[in-house]
Amino acid sequence: MSTNGTAAPGFWLEVDLSLTGDEVSATARGSGGQQPAPHRLGPAHSRDALRRFGEWVRDAAVRGVPLESPEQARALHSALFREGLQEVLLELRGVSRNIGSKKPLLLRLLPRDRELQALPWEALCGPSGPLDFLGISPELCIVRGVQSTKPWLPREVTGAVRLLVVSPLDEEAPARLRAMLQPAIDSGALEWMEPLVGPRSRRDYVIDRLRSEPAPHILHFIGHGGVDAKGAPVLQLTDADGASAGLSVELLAKELAGAFRGDLRLVVLEACQGAQPGALTSAAELLAQGGADAVVAHLWPVKTDVARACSRAFYRALVGDTRHRGDVARCLHDARSTVLTEFGESAEAFSPVLYLRGSDTTLFSFRPARVNSAPRAPVQSEPVRGEDPSLHGLLDLVSRPFSLVLGDHGGATDEDLRELLHGRMRGTPWAVPEALPMSALAQRFTLRFGPKTLDSHFQEVFQDATPTLPLVEALARRLKPGVHITLLRMPVLEHALALHRPELPLYVIQPSSPDEGSALIRRRLPGQGWEPLDTLPLDFDPSRDVALVRLYRGYLPDRVFETPLLTEDDYLHGVRDLESVLPPDLADAILGTLDSRPALLIGLSLLTWNHRMLLSRLFGRRPLPRKSLVLLEPGVHEAESWKSGRGLPAGTGIQVVQAEAGAVAESLGTGTPGGSR
Repeated sequence: MSTNGTAAPGFWLEVDLSLTGDEVSATARGSGGQQPAPHRLGPAHSRDALRRFGEWVRDAAVRGVPLESPEQARALHSALFREGLQEVLLELRGVSRNIGSKKPLLLRLLPRDRELQALPWEALCGPSGPLDFLGISPELCIVRGVQSTKPWLPREVTGAVRLLVVSPLDEEAPARLRAMLQPAIDSGALEWMEPLVGPRSRRDYVIDRLRSEPAPHILHFIGHGGVDAKGAPVLQLTDADGASAGLSVELLAKELAGAFRGDLRLVVLEACQGAQPGALTSAAELLAQGGADAVVAHLWPVKTDVARACSRAFYRALVGDTRHRGDVARCLHDARSTVLTEFGESAEAFSPVLYLRGSDTTLFSFRPARVNSAPRAPVQSEPVRGEDPSLHGLLDLVSRPFSLVLGDHGGATDEDLRELLHGRMRGTPWAVPEALPMSALAQRFTLRFGPKTLDSHFQEVFQDATPTLPLVEALARRLKPGVHITLLRMPVLEHALALHRPELPLYVIQPSSPDEGSALIRRRLPGQGWEPLDTLPLDFDPSRDVALVRLYRGYLPDRVFETPLLTEDDYLHGVRDLESVLPPDLADAILGTLDSRPALLIGLSLLTWNHRMLLSRLFGRRPLPRKSLVLLEPGVHEAESWKSGRGLPAGTGIQVVQAEAGAVAESLGTGTPGGSR
């Protein structure tokens, strides 16, 4: 909804799909009154051919593999979007672009037959490339319409969006979902309602709860769907004895009719592994016909980790601080893109589909997030000001060639991951104090659950995150060509440089794990995107180019993931001399540049043993270059150790500036890109 409660203006194209004998016909109408002549998809796309197409996509999804060849998907796309329908599509897209609309064109398909409803129309592939799928198109938002006698009216939802989860089979699923959504809960955008699990997921209890206030805005069901003896869709709950008991979806829609007229907007039906194919999409159509503004469901069951990744990406886009928060269709596009990216372009990305009753995909608006101010340590130094001598040293440093060493202490928060790991161990003999350092917490978790589980949780938390840090943004504007080190597992500095210094050739170098022995390299030249390289080019010049070395691994700027260093064992075995993890010529170029320029250290602590080890690996027994400087927050009590050199290579101290990161970012922001003042 728009903030005033009226339907947001937008452009849409509605396509009615029906079977005429053995052939499929398409009848379209546009938001501008366009009504092109109906056309048939042709004998090559008969009822049997479409059934085989659906089975082909479903088989790839069941096996978790990509669509081997997009020719079938591309041919069906061409058969649908042709003649007058294609003309209307191009006209609407052109008008939308001309008026500066930021919303993609809404493509609303209305398959009239059960066979057509079961098809993965989202997997149709356009002519622009092998991944030009409708389900992730940046120019179209594909949804499925329904025939309904219920009126649709734009209704604004303000304040916290209430989410109720029903999970009869997996009692831990809501806790995993909550951990992913904790930032939205903390901000006030999302209100987490007590989930219905265990005895509370009994059929009678669920019905009683859905009749009660407050009603949720989103109802999320995690479980199995099926059909009863008459072939009608049901959701599998439990009875008083704990045995499986089906709840008629038609009955559920009637029970929810009052809630649909009030607060309930969105129903999400997440299929557990082993669910019956197609059952939940039949349920989704009934719920949308019954009054739900939108219903998300799966065409087929997908693996548990894929379903979790899809839900995580969907909700983070829907209620997080994203460009199109509240827009259910665009957020589901994001979720499909996430599955394609993180699961090797698996066809499972085409399982989730959206049924939409109206013509506006934005279901929610959000109040401003409340700010939770964390307690600060007592400030023992004056705020940095332009005339402060320590600021003069920092500004002098960034005005000339220097090497940035960007640490992971503070700044980019790991609280979501910490909470997830604590949550898995809380209430067990493996539980640990909340204040335990991250490396020790991750080490204990790995000893209990194994490194693959830690890897999976890291990706759950960070794969959709796009954090920005004001200080990093300000530094990116001042960064010179040369060699710089980042310990962040997310490509925060890389994205900031690409945004603020697009004129600089940028190389990202990530040493691989000890048993692989090679480095992952990405290059971004001015005006181009990221590209992988096997080696650093012979013409690499640190006086002209920027090289970022990602020593703690994680996500590269093109979202390729490699297991990050998180545990104590990771740091012990993974933080090695650069000569041993990089080709000799590359290591020499990097170390030579580091030795010849003063270093600016940010986000490092001498109280963190892996940071001390890192400095030793970078500089050996040599002192840090002259005029090197560390930035610490006010009140940090290790400043004297940095000045005296205790814990530093060669025992030689460096300059210290104690100031709030925000104040320094503001001061740095007064300069111009490249550091000239």
